[in-house]
Amino acid sequence: MNKKTGMLEEHESRIRTPERLYQMTDPDWMHENLIDDLALQMYLYEKGSITDIDNRQMQQLAGYLDAGFNPDAADMRQEIRQLLFKYAYAATKYILKKSEEFARDNDKKLMIILFDPYGTTRQLLNGEPRVDQEIVNFLDENHFNYFDMNKVHAEDYKIFKLSQEEYYQRYFIGHYNPMGNHFFAFSIKPRIVEWLDPLPFTYRRSNTLPIDFKNYLE
Repeated sequence: MNKKTGMLEEHESRIRTPERLYQMTDPDWMHENLIDDLALQMYLYEKGSITDIDNRQMQQLAGYLDAGFNPDAADMRQEIRQLLFKYAYAATKYILKKSEEFARDNDKKLMIILFDPYGTTRQLLNGEPRVDQEIVNFLDENHFNYFDMNKVHAEDYKIFKLSQEEYYQRYFIGHYNPMGNHFFAFSIKPRIVEWLDPLPFTYRRSNTLPIDFKNYLE
């Protein structure tokens, strides 16, 4: 975000080659390139890794995002956390719009997959409001094609008599285990199939299936 205008901007990557990746091992280079990164400062503050943050900049950011911010809040870390989410979601919306434009300009199709197993999914399992509701609303309002794996897990959880930890052990080892990968693949498969044109041979309702690759090769 441009701090003078409040507009999100695109910039060239500061690490454009494999060789330049090694700059991240240089503490001076990292300090020079991240010293003014508001999102990083907010993340470190919210996690308790730093104890001070510039409330003036936080108030300015909140104004650009049309978000509430109380510099005198009793729980300032929670206040910063909520503002960081607003900042992240503003960037996410920008990226989604750019992705949609890229797909349209290049004659591609775009599907967004929502999945936050240790955040949104847990909230849904607990019957709590989801933290990413703002993004879900944005996707709905702008008619994005998206698949929500968080909801799939919430519905799946209902058929078990397991604690949440037991349920997670069924599918996860931090990331998905093989059973989790299988569950995800078969959950999204119907959406993928209905998205494809032409349909794969095995999903066409015909007694005389062709044996060529016409349309695919085109």
